[in-house]
Amino acid sequence: MERNARRAQVLRHAKRIFARKGYHRTNVADIIARARIARGTFYLYFQNKKDLFEELLEQVVTELTRRIERLRVGPAEPDPVQQLRANLNRVLSYVLAERELTDILLNHSTGFDRELDEKIQDFYDRIAALIKRSLDLGIEMNLVRSSDTQVVAYCILGGIKEAIAVLSRSRQKDISALVEQILDFGLRGVARPELLEAVRAMGDTSSKFASFLGPN
Repeated sequence: MERNARRAQVLRHAKRIFARKGYHRTNVADIIARARIARGTFYLYFQNKKDLFEELLEQVVTELTRRIERLRVGPAEPDPVQQLRANLNRVLSYVLAERELTDILLNHSTGFDRELDEKIQDFYDRIAALIKRSLDLGIEMNLVRSSDTQVVAYCILGGIKEAIAVLSRSRQKDISALVEQILDFGLRGVARPELLEAVRAMGDTSSKFASFLGPN
């Protein structure tokens, strides 16, 4: 088997083991048994299970970065709300398709390995930085109201993490409903009034979720 393909195979099997047993209860023997490789083959690609786990985290950051496109403004460009919706669809489709990775990140037990805990926190800090960058750009484009974008970024990240955790446990496949709910929350939480008026002109998206949100 070609080297890159074998490495990807090891990562794929390790991801499933981590999701089922958790990082701390998984050992290299579990991974090589699942991947059906020799121990020496494992060490050709990774120094240890922590090195492998960090590679999985890096994959997530890379994939999420690739799926978040910069908003464009201009007469020939799609409406900013449509662009936000497309970004959310791409991100959530990836996250919910990679349920093993989602389970690992959401259920990682802290306190056993300080260095690994710092890696996990660094992962979330990098995701929050992506959100903050989008908010800063929205302010520059006069689409988002002025705010402490670092604080707001972590608020958004926390909300999305909880929503994804619920969907992951329920195995729900309707991503569009989650996208609309997050979009509705995000726009009402950070958008300038002018943008909200534009959204209303396109059609009141919140009406679809009136039963979920309850009375105002």
